[in-house]
Order: sequence, then structure tokens, then C-alpha cells
Amino acid sequence: MPEPQPPASLLVGAIVRQVQAAGGFATILARGSAHGAALLVVTRAGADVRAYEKVPSLSGAPDWREAASGESPVADFLARQQRFDPDLWAIELDIANPARFIPGLPPGC
Repeated sequence: MPEPQPPASLLVGAIVRQVQAAGGFATILARGSAHGAALLVVTRAGADVRAYEKVPSLSGAPDWREAASGESPVADFLARQQRFDPDLWAIELDIANPARFIPGLPPGC
């Protein structure tokens, strides 16, 4: 049986604090409910924007997949997801190697 996942509100807050403490930029783009889903928007110095969404895995461990790439596709994806799920959390990160803060995020993203 997979381990229960912490609430998105706790996860998002922890990621934001860790990234900021490491000298990166992290901000909450959309606040959802405590147990809502979370999306990541990852950028490099304001360029190379990509969105990642959490997907189920066979092991039950967190797994993320790239959902959109590029400024306009990411904005469209985020707007679509927020219309579909108003409880959604969205955070933006600008830091080298964000995978070190987020288990299951593809390395090199």
C-alpha cells in the first residue's frame, strides 16, 4: 500500500521555502485547497518555461511529467487546468536543478 501523500499546501510551502533558502526564486501562482493538486512551472532566468504535473506511478512514489513547454503553451495549460480544477496549486520555480527539491521531477529539467 502506498504511503499517504502530504497535503499540497504543506508540499508547496516546503518547496517555496527550500528554493528561496537555496538562493532561487519561488512563488505561488495559484492557491488551491489544502488537499488540491499541484502544478510546477519551471523556468531558467525567465526563459525556457516548462510546466510539470504530478502523475500516478505504479510504486505510489511521486512522479512528474512535462505537460507543456514554451511561454504561451504553459500559460494556456495553466489556465485550462485552473478552469478544470479550481482547487489547484501552481508554483513557479527559477533555480538550477529543481529536481533536488522535488522527488520524482525528471533530472535536468
